[in-house]
Amino acid sequence: MTSTYGENAEQWANRALLCSSWQRSEEQVAIRTINNLLRRQITPQIAAATIATSYEARVKSDRDDVWFLWTALCDAIHHLGDTIENLVLLAKMVRCISKLPNVLDENGDPIIRKTKAQMYWRDVPRFAYCFSETAIEYPYLEDLDRGLGLKRDSTFRKLLNANVFGALYLLELDPDGSRYDFQYTRNLARDHLMFALELASETHNQVRRTEIFLPPAAMWILIAGRNIHKYCELDMDYQGEDVYQCWVGGEHGSELTFLGKDGYSIDRWTFWRTRFEQISVLEGLDSDVMQYAIQAAESMKKIEQEPEVA
Repeated sequence: MTSTYGENAEQWANRALLCSSWQRSEEQVAIRTINNLLRRQITPQIAAATIATSYEARVKSDRDDVWFLWTALCDAIHHLGDTIENLVLLAKMVRCISKLPNVLDENGDPIIRKTKAQMYWRDVPRFAYCFSETAIEYPYLEDLDRGLGLKRDSTFRKLLNANVFGALYLLELDPDGSRYDFQYTRNLARDHLMFALELASETHNQVRRTEIFLPPAAMWILIAGRNIHKYCELDMDYQGEDVYQCWVGGEHGSELTFLGKDGYSIDRWTFWRTRFEQISVLEGLDSDVMQYAIQAAESMKKIEQEPEVA
């Protein structure tokens, strides 16, 4: 679907309803429901129930493909995410879907998607994977027009909107809920911070690459920094190994510069904060990116200084 910015929810819905990928009745209901939600006509709870009800017959009939539901949602995130309140509502809606009663088969047993053994709707099947594959798309250096400025480049704006949503969704997730969704989104946060901060930024093209990767990484800190700091305190996702040292980032990447243990850790948190500080003073850095780096470093310092909550 053609990217259009400055449109409202109704304009987005009118275009989305004509998209060839979303002509099934279930996706049509989902698009209209998202439109009503973002126009503040219904609550996230009602939106979640409406969408789940629409898909229940498909799920029960073993045609449990909800992929196009999530692609429609990702498109709304891309096009309507410049208003953070929209992203908050969409994140709450997905969280509400996960709290809905289990969909049961004819024997009264919960229906579980065979791949990854995900339960409807507790595990929001395929959403986290679809989000990472569909909504998170980094532009190539040669495609990013520096003359427009990062904030005005449509590909970059979609990327930034998606990462803001990801951070908001991480805040919504309950560790006692879907372990799959919580782990997948938590790993997504770590990966974005790693790709932005653990690669060298020495050559011209490495600095350009940092300009693209840093603002999305900063949003994870600015929105979900306290959660991420807690993961670091708990050494979450530590597998007993050091970070595997390899070349990352393609032609304009480098070997990883963090030499500590894998997963989250306080050492890694400190390394990320230091890198935000270092990048903020890089010569030739885009001024908007510089502000993202400064704000993220300051936010991390404040979080470190906060008293521990018993």
